[in-house]
Amino acid sequence: PRIFFGRNLLIKEGAGYVVNNAQAFLAILGPGGIGKTALAQKIIEMEAIKEKFEERSYFIPCDILPNVESLIQGLLHCLRIPAQEGKSQTEMLNDYLKLNARHTLLVLDNFETLWDGKEGRAGIQKFLEKLFNFKHVSILVTMRGANGPGNIELRLSTDPGIPPLSMDAARKMFFAIAGNKPDLLGKTEAIDQLLKELDYVPLAIRLIAQRARTSQLESLLRMWKDGKTSILKEGKGDFSRSTSVECSIQLSVNLLNEATHDLLSVISFLPNGIPMWVDNLGKMLPNFENLDTSVAELLDCSLVSSNGGNIYMLAPTREYIQKKHPIKSDKTMISLETFYIKWIREVIDNKSNMNKELQLHILNITKIITTEIRKMVKQEHIEVAEILGDAYKFYGAVIEVIDNILVDDQDTNSGAMTAQCLQRLGNIHQMQAKYSKAAEMFSQAKSQFEEIGSQLGAALCLQSLGQIHQMQGRYSEATEMLSKAKSQFEQIGSQLGAAQCLQSLGQVHQMQDRYSEATEMLSKAKNQFEEIGSQLGAAQCLRSLGEIHWMQDRYSEATEMLSKAKSQFEEIGDQLGAAQCLQSLGEIHWMQDTYREATEMLSKAKSQFEEIGHQLGAAQCLQSLGQIHQMQGRYSEATEMLSKAKSQFEEIGSQLGAAQCLQNLGEIHKMQDRYSEATEMLSKAKSQFEGIGDQLGATQCLRSLGEIHQMQGKYSEATEMLSKAKSQFEGIGDQLGAAQCLRSLGDIHRMHSRYNEATEMLSKAKSQFEEIGSKLGAAQCLQSLGKIHQLQDRYSEATEMLSMTKSQFEEIGSQLGAAQCLQSLGEIHQMQGKYSEATEMLSKAKSQFEEIGSWLGAVQCMQILGEIHQMQGRYSEATEMLLKAKSQFEQIGSQLGAAQCLQNLGEIHQTQGRYSEATEMLSKAKSQFEQIGLQ
Repeated sequence: PRIFFGRNLLIKEGAGYVVNNAQAFLAILGPGGIGKTALAQKIIEMEAIKEKFEERSYFIPCDILPNVESLIQGLLHCLRIPAQEGKSQTEMLNDYLKLNARHTLLVLDNFETLWDGKEGRAGIQKFLEKLFNFKHVSILVTMRGANGPGNIELRLSTDPGIPPLSMDAARKMFFAIAGNKPDLLGKTEAIDQLLKELDYVPLAIRLIAQRARTSQLESLLRMWKDGKTSILKEGKGDFSRSTSVECSIQLSVNLLNEATHDLLSVISFLPNGIPMWVDNLGKMLPNFENLDTSVAELLDCSLVSSNGGNIYMLAPTREYIQKKHPIKSDKTMISLETFYIKWIREVIDNKSNMNKELQLHILNITKIITTEIRKMVKQEHIEVAEILGDAYKFYGAVIEVIDNILVDDQDTNSGAMTAQCLQRLGNIHQMQAKYSKAAEMFSQAKSQFEEIGSQLGAALCLQSLGQIHQMQGRYSEATEMLSKAKSQFEQIGSQLGAAQCLQSLGQVHQMQDRYSEATEMLSKAKNQFEEIGSQLGAAQCLRSLGEIHWMQDRYSEATEMLSKAKSQFEEIGDQLGAAQCLQSLGEIHWMQDTYREATEMLSKAKSQFEEIGHQLGAAQCLQSLGQIHQMQGRYSEATEMLSKAKSQFEEIGSQLGAAQCLQNLGEIHKMQDRYSEATEMLSKAKSQFEGIGDQLGATQCLRSLGEIHQMQGKYSEATEMLSKAKSQFEGIGDQLGAAQCLRSLGDIHRMHSRYNEATEMLSKAKSQFEEIGSKLGAAQCLQSLGKIHQLQDRYSEATEMLSMTKSQFEEIGSQLGAAQCLQSLGEIHQMQGKYSEATEMLSKAKSQFEEIGSWLGAVQCMQILGEIHQMQGRYSEATEMLLKAKSQFEQIGSQLGAAQCLQNLGEIHQTQGRYSEATEMLSKAKSQFEQIGLQ
């Protein structure tokens, strides 16, 4: 065949076996249309085969040879053995093979025609044994089935048969046949989906690709959707196994007895086939007889495949059988439904293995339940949706089941079922951070529960609506709703619901940086959970209490609490809770600038989220890993990770996560002094936050936009924006954000040399940070106050303050802050002309920055060390260092740092009297400063 992809390893394996053995007996096995004949033809075309057998490789198509006699006749014809009077055909063949002892290869294609023929296997088995007695004769057979004829020495490939093509090979084959038509260009995603639906079966791909030559892609997709395997054919009139997928499949179906037909229909109905069929098949179909025999028969004719104890059908076969031989009995459907409802109840008892088990059966469950829902909605169907809803990986399946219930439930007017389904959909949308959709579902469900008089259902929906407001930063609305829900739970005697509302109210205070109130509420909720025996609720409260300590920079207490909570989640089998604790522990290491440990923990948490199918958690970990690269000045890696995380958030519909990633990407551009790109991204992120009602995110973006103006020396615009952001933070109760804005406003006064105003603001901000327990924020204010003394040439006061700040950073585990203080202390020595002390401190700071992976800090130290050499008249050493620093600034994308180095290098040339080089460099530096908005 001219067009042939994806089988190179099989060709080499087959040819190698035939060439390297004096006598070879090779079987190429697999279902119809999988490409056995084409593979055999490719093997005999190999140069090594041609060298061994010269012209003595013979291809015999057995589909036109119904018995042993006709096969012998075919061999005589291929070997060109003339008729001899008085001798039978068998004698003539024997005589020929005795006299011609050179290596001969017989390729018996479609051998199942003879092997499964009406005359039985005894005759053909005996004939093969006779052929095999001629040690120079090698035989290659292609046939349908799981086992070759006789005592096969080698079966090609490690699978039970030849596998379908890979996606890449299938795509190449499709385009090689269909050609690069304009309507196909840029439609790879749609074509890949079509090829996936064909299970990458070569015959199906060839036939659909031939149709694509003359049909538009949209038309082709409609044809496949409507006609399925009926369109997979070429030509008109009589079809053969090579020109029609349906004809190829029917040849195998014709070999089955009636009992096996019924099992074939069942397997074709189940998209996952029968996982672990030895254990499950009898339980699925208790009224079927001789199931083991029927399975063996199906495997023998390759209508089903087996892998790892599972039996399944390739998509073209499945589509054809469902159409031509559907399940006839309602009893069979009831048996399948009964099996899966019982099975799913049992599988939830083993939570640690639940996702893995469900993955094997999920398509079967969805199809059976949705089929039965159309006949009549049952409470068991709601139960299945509830159970699947706890497995994040299967939200798509849950939504499909619930949508069917909601459609069919309209006929039964069962308000309870409708309300439960709407509530479950709300929960799913909430978990995916689709808050407006979730709120809509909960509001509808609440109305339904109220209509049917279910106070508990209505209170649960009100609780969920409060939690959505909480997530969107609408804290007053959240508090009102959660307090009301708590009262309702208390009225109806639901201690669990009341405790959960108290827990959420504690979290609202936590988000508003009211840590003492939050701690009080969460501790009380934890006690209530413990009283009623809710280990899950107690562990969640412990996790939140750990996070409060983390926010207050009490990292050791936070680590202890989160580690304990993680153990508790693991004990009760809550993989999600355990992964979230690991995520928080990783972020604590990140806050302490221990990036290696943070990366390790967050990567592990990401894997755990992926394992349980929690896409949101996995995307959040990827986002955090990107932010760690951002903190280390690895901007290209950070950009790649955050862009990928943004795409993942968009895929799962998390507008919040996508907006946060856009915000992070804007921050990276800000750090790289790309102010126009940063402004564009942060403005867009701000709009997105406003669109989803996230006031906190929008205000954070406003603060960053103010900081960009500050960096560009546009102090009046910066002051206006930061003042507005401060007011907004105060309005939503975010004390931390308000204090950070006050600190930035203080820094603006510092840059304006308004030292009194700066000192006043920074001192006030420091007090606010101390009030809310943010040691990090307080230390950063003290650091800025130290810099004010440094700028006023009050070096002893500056040294005292910065030394004190350094100790505070070390105490709370902020290696980055400690290194920055050491850098500032080095700069003070530089300003005092104490160059050896300055060099020592800056070299040490540089090493510390490198140790924690902060490349920006390290290169800034190198720049200053270069400036010290410049001040000391060591121009060659200064030039070397500044060129290296400039190169590193460019690598990490810091335009400001690169421009400053270029300015220093120009000044060195000026000092050395190289005026043309100096002019060129300083002009270039001036352009760069202007480009980044620094006048």
